[in-house]
Amino acid sequence: MQQKAKCFYEFGPFRLDPVEHVLLTAGTRVALTPKAFETLLVLVENAGHILEKDDLLKQVWPDTFVEEGTLARNISTLRKALGDDPEGETYVETVPRRGYCFVAEVREVAAAPSDGSVSPVAMPGKQPAPKVGEGHRVPEPVSPWNRFRRLAFAAVLVILAVVLILIIPVWKRHLAPGPAPIQSLAVLPLQNLSGDPAQQYFADGMTEALITDVAKIPGLKVISRTSIMQFKDTHERLPQITRELGVDGIVEGSVLRSGDRVRITVQLVRGTTDQHIWAESYERDLRDLITLQDEVSRSIALQIQKQIAPPSPQWLAASAVVSPQAREDYLKGRYFWNLRSEAGYRKAIDYFQAAVYEDPQYAQAYAGLADAYALLGSLPESNIRAAAMPKAKEMGLTALKLDDSLAEAHTSLAFVEMHYEWKFREAEQEFRRALDLNPNYSTAHQWYAIDLAALGQMGEAVEEVKLARQTDPLSAIINTDLAEMLGLARRYDEAVQQARATIDMAPNFAHAHRVLALIYAARHMFPEAIAEGKQAASLSGDDPWMLSDLANVYAQAGKKTEMQDCLRRAAKNSPGGVLPDSGSLAGLYAVLGDYDRAFKVMETQYKRRDGALILLNTTPPEAGIRSDPRFQQLLQRIGLPN
Repeated sequence: MQQKAKCFYEFGPFRLDPVEHVLLTAGTRVALTPKAFETLLVLVENAGHILEKDDLLKQVWPDTFVEEGTLARNISTLRKALGDDPEGETYVETVPRRGYCFVAEVREVAAAPSDGSVSPVAMPGKQPAPKVGEGHRVPEPVSPWNRFRRLAFAAVLVILAVVLILIIPVWKRHLAPGPAPIQSLAVLPLQNLSGDPAQQYFADGMTEALITDVAKIPGLKVISRTSIMQFKDTHERLPQITRELGVDGIVEGSVLRSGDRVRITVQLVRGTTDQHIWAESYERDLRDLITLQDEVSRSIALQIQKQIAPPSPQWLAASAVVSPQAREDYLKGRYFWNLRSEAGYRKAIDYFQAAVYEDPQYAQAYAGLADAYALLGSLPESNIRAAAMPKAKEMGLTALKLDDSLAEAHTSLAFVEMHYEWKFREAEQEFRRALDLNPNYSTAHQWYAIDLAALGQMGEAVEEVKLARQTDPLSAIINTDLAEMLGLARRYDEAVQQARATIDMAPNFAHAHRVLALIYAARHMFPEAIAEGKQAASLSGDDPWMLSDLANVYAQAGKKTEMQDCLRRAAKNSPGGVLPDSGSLAGLYAVLGDYDRAFKVMETQYKRRDGALILLNTTPPEAGIRSDPRFQQLLQRIGLPN
């Protein structure tokens, strides 16, 4: 009876035998642990399909609970055995926060059936000697000496072949350059495994804390939170994410909080090649959250520091112990602060204040208060600004008194000095201090660029906002700020190109359309400027600020009817039905040549210390209002250079 054909799986130079549990390459068995082989078999049988981590764990360890870190180490073992490397073929790809996919082509091969029959091939044995005259030459007898020489020559060839087989791979490894050191890193959003959406703040907060800690490693570029959060719940594979963020390494993982226990599982992967470098799981009591955060950050740092400069003693210093409740309130505060809305800032202030009440020595909570009050004070309502900005400075100084190494506190203090107190040189010192402490802090680079622009250093301002973009490449506001700075520097072609690239990245970001409209207007490309201004107003829901700028564009284009219509719509949508005195309105009056009304608006702005005035000296030299003596006097009162 004929037996059923036996099947093998072939991929690259490998043959996998699912019955005998053997992996072969060039006839040689590849050493694998039983669980590593089972993991490979499941991946190969599902080649081309993403296998969720939970599915893999259930199939390989059906009766045992194991950590994700065990699976990650199994995958790392497989990759080493298969020879995944930058120059060779890739077999297993990581899909962040989901699982793995076997991406190499797999061929299912059936072996010849075995039924006891003999294949029709010549059997070894004595053969009849050919007859003379039948076209065959009778071989001459071989002497013993010649036979010995032939055998010796064959033996030498065999020995040489064996030596080459053994030496060539070693020689190639010595000649081939090793993997490039990891010089840039992205910490992807940690996955919330609790099953409770209300715990999302905890996963997001731990992600941000890790980013902040790892960003302090000397010589390492770390991507900011704004850009990495765009990959939350993404299905993109690591090589694609790596290209979009422009990094070498990726940290991904998960957080599971259950009662008073926290478990974090993280792995460090070389993004371009999907090569696992390290994976580990940590479980601690909630009271040890700060210690847990420090331990995870240090573990990541130690893996990276094997390739770049050693960490400074300051970075290695342990964080201060904080009560669990204060830490939880702080994480919630950061979650709401990152919503970047007035309601979010107010909610964040409540949580930061609760953290300070719980632990009066908690420096980071004071820094959070400084951040929240500073951005709340940057909103246009003057009553909020007058109360919020001094409070932001007070909280920033308190934070720095407790811990002078907090880059966030130095940045918020600098923001108040620049945006409200108009102490531009003092602000510059604080921004520089913040960037010395954390060169990856994109917000510090972004706001420092504004300070440099206020001081008339437009070239340096453009370069500074470019540095902000390096660590936050997908931030719509930073990319828009770069377009605006290029426009203020009169580099209009670059400004248009940058604004258009930002809109391609974030088509519904109204501020980018607004900036492009103003750039087009500066180039007297009014049809294009009007189209972009209308788009900005539409996307913002007819925000008075956007409508006032569109009215300005209409005024420059000589379309006064459309200008008046925009102003009516802006007033309708403003508090009390009255247009607020703003930089947009002052600019509109200046375009119309009504300098008296323009300076009246700017005087009101001056009294409430409006942040828009700090860029007054970027007004184009050809603008008629610059020749008015009141303009130079206002620059001097604000403390701006001519």
